[in-house]
Amino acid sequence: MVDTARYAALRQGSRRRVELVESKIGLYEAIASLSDRHYDVVLLTFLIGLETAQVAQLMGIEPGTVRSHLYTARRKLADKIQLDWTPGEEKDL
Repeated sequence: MVDTARYAALRQGSRRRVELVESKIGLYEAIASLSDRHYDVVLLTFLIGLETAQVAQLMGIEPGTVRSHLYTARRKLADKIQLDWTPGEEKDL
């Protein structure tokens, strides 16, 4: 319970900070508008830099669920910032 409350407070504080950062394409605003689960995996994976297994362990979910949330979050973000994104193309980077 304590870890859950602490994590919820971290999420809420980080969401406020992300909302304050401005971006021409609105990426940070789009990230801040994601649902809690999608926001969490984006924050932990891309902004903090944790591996999928670490994110899964912290969130108490399976690595496949983390990957699913990331896929959906990327799709939603691409739609919000009007970016043409094809799943899997990030592997070419």
